Amino acid sequence: MTQAHPGPRPDLLTPIHKGLRRALFDTALALARTDFSVAAGVTAAQEAVATCFEYLREHAEHEDRHTVPLVARFDPELAATIEAAHPHLERLAISIDSLWPRLAPLDGPARVALGAELLRRFQAFVAEQLLHMDLEERRVLALLWQNMSDAELGALGARVTATIPPARMQKWGALLGGALSAPELAAMQARAAA
Repeated sequence: MTQAHPGPRPDLLTPIHKGLRRALFDTALALARTDFSVAAGVTAAQEAVATCFEYLREHAEHEDRHTVPLVARFDPELAATIEAAHPHLERLAISIDSLWPRLAPLDGPARVALGAELLRRFQAFVAEQLLHMDLEERRVLALLWQNMSDAELGALGARVTATIPPARMQKWGALLGGALSAPELAAMQARAAA
């Protein structure tokens, strides 16, 4: 169902993806700056990666539960592409996580070399995530706009938001607040207040 609309359509993906890109880029920079020969630096880097992955996994779960079933109704082939991408990205994340325990017993050049490999894997992961988010913003969003009214899109957003506990929503708000333009932030706050 489509609906004439005098202004921009509700965008349930791009603002969230902006926050996720912020997490990815900030984490990539933190890893790039990490001196893997220093244990405290490794611990901080591991925590940054874990936090980034937590946001990405949570978002993928929301998409799998709420968005992909709608996409499947309108375009099964696109839904299958999205469904396949999420486990692929998770496998890449696991390949990064698998290196942390291997770093601990190492020291010197071996530890630094494994840290460099971890950084390369994370950077490749960022590249794949960016392509995935671009696909969703271009194709999934267009598909939802073509087949759903603004009210239906609003209800979808509300369903996702209702699954996020208030304390976690504050963390998402902080992440997004540093990634959105002033008009996007104002629109998000207005929706939250409604």
